[in-house]
Amino acid sequence: MNLNDDMSVMKSHVKTVVIVGGSIAGLMHAIVLARLGHNVHILEANPLSTRESQGAGVMARERMHEYMTTYELSKQPFSVESPHVQIINPQGGIKRILKGKQQMTSWNILYYRLRANFDGLRSHYCAEIAERGGSGNGKAIFDTGKTVTDITYSDGLVTVHFDSANGGSGSMHSDLVIGADGARSTVRQILEPSSELKYAGYVVWRGLVNEQDVSLETREICGQKITVFAAGYNYMLLYTIPERDGSLEPGKRLLNYVWYWNCTEGSLDLEDILTDSDGHKHHNTIPMGKMREEVWAKQKDYAHKYMPPAFAELVDKTTQPFVATVREGSASRAAFLDGKVLLVGDALTTMRPHIASSTNQAAVNALLLEKVMKGELTMAEWERQSLQYGEITALKSVLIAAWFLSGYTAALFALTKYGRAIIRHCISDWWHSRFH
Repeated sequence: MNLNDDMSVMKSHVKTVVIVGGSIAGLMHAIVLARLGHNVHILEANPLSTRESQGAGVMARERMHEYMTTYELSKQPFSVESPHVQIINPQGGIKRILKGKQQMTSWNILYYRLRANFDGLRSHYCAEIAERGGSGNGKAIFDTGKTVTDITYSDGLVTVHFDSANGGSGSMHSDLVIGADGARSTVRQILEPSSELKYAGYVVWRGLVNEQDVSLETREICGQKITVFAAGYNYMLLYTIPERDGSLEPGKRLLNYVWYWNCTEGSLDLEDILTDSDGHKHHNTIPMGKMREEVWAKQKDYAHKYMPPAFAELVDKTTQPFVATVREGSASRAAFLDGKVLLVGDALTTMRPHIASSTNQAAVNALLLEKVMKGELTMAEWERQSLQYGEITALKSVLIAAWFLSGYTAALFALTKYGRAIIRHCISDWWHSRFH
């Protein structure tokens, strides 16, 4: 099948769909396809069906909100609204206000709301629709402990091979396979072995503090507003998200921060940060609870010396800090094997997190795929628009990073590259609207 084939091909019959990865992106696509009547089987490597996130804050941008409005059946509020972005000085005073409302939520809320809508999973995050038994007319299966090992293609049928956590192995035939298995996607490695994630030159520290545990002054400065402070070649961003049980009630929510910190690849500083309390050296992140006290003590000391009092207080009151390297990368294509295998979300484009558009990218991919499955869009056009969104958003995130972390010269270079990409894609959009 050519990606530009008659669009009626995609909506001609009920399809068996295998989705590799049961996190946000996988669930979003699963719900869309099941609501259209297709039979969806999620293969999730994690043996646990219930999960908690680390560094839980998520920005719910416009396409994510469109998705939730369309597909989330409980219709309950799921985000905290920030009226604007404020940049503060070392004393905590406001330097600048950037107008524009933003919606902030948590990974936990999104995961459990989507699970309730997909397969009816009960949780305190979303009990209202559990009685409705999942989504649509298609079958909805969430299969844990399944690690995909290979994907083969023969006679128009895709076969997914996997190992089971409880021993043994298996395989499944599918009309459509969606790789939604995140930044370190196995599906992407199978399809494009040469693709890899590259270190961006810095790490990100994350922390969560209960709103009620900070001073009134800190709440008044930062509460419910996205707040940014830049110090030298590192910067911190703070925002308010729902409480761990999903509560949006003021005083019970969480203050979530991300702190970007330059750290040269291969340096002793990076090695020190990624060595855990047991002496094990890690490549990307430290397991929760395994950060060495002396490593975090250095960050707290820096915060007290150079950060505004509100930010220093948050760092000081963080009981479980989390750190990870920032990496980026993307596949050269989004559709493989005659359009029978797709990459979506972070598996397609892993972007730096500065503009928090990972979930928005997944929503873009899912909403476009809905049009393909309805026969309103070709798979080739789905691929073009998905790649375009990923590239433009990734370059915008690089621009933000350069501005705060690398100085004017790097920012100007990033701006030039971003501008060229926008012009190129505008020309592409014009060409396709005129001649396709």
